[in-house]
Formats: sequence, C-alpha cells, structure tokens
Amino acid sequence: MIDLLDQVEELIGDILNERIRTYNYFDYFIINSTTVLVKIYDDHNKLMFTVKMVYQTGSLEVVEVS
Repeated sequence: MIDLLDQVEELIGDILNERIRTYNYFDYFIINSTTVLVKIYDDHNKLMFTVKMVYQTGSLEVVEVS
C-alpha cells in the first residue's frame, strides 16, 4: 500500500510540475480505484485549485479543475 501511495504522489507531482508554475504543496484524497481529488496550496497556505484526476493506463489525467 505504501508503494502505491508513493507512486500516486509522484504522478501527482509530475502533473503539477508540468502544468503549474508555482505552488507550495498539495494534499490528496483517493476517492476510489481510479479517481483522486487533489487540493493545491500557494506559499501562504491558501487553496489555489482543486483538481480531479483519473488514473488510466499507468498515468493520471486531469478531468476537472475548480
């Protein structure tokens, strides 16, 4: 289970580093076997975005941003 969580964190980090210029940290919640909800915070610990991602064929895809 820990290896899976490490993999999820790495996949989330890769997507965020690819698409967001700056952020301080993120928290995530695994909803089910394919869906992850990610909260992204700025340097002042203020929520910037909430991103819904879906796991497909070894990677995460962004499906919704609010």
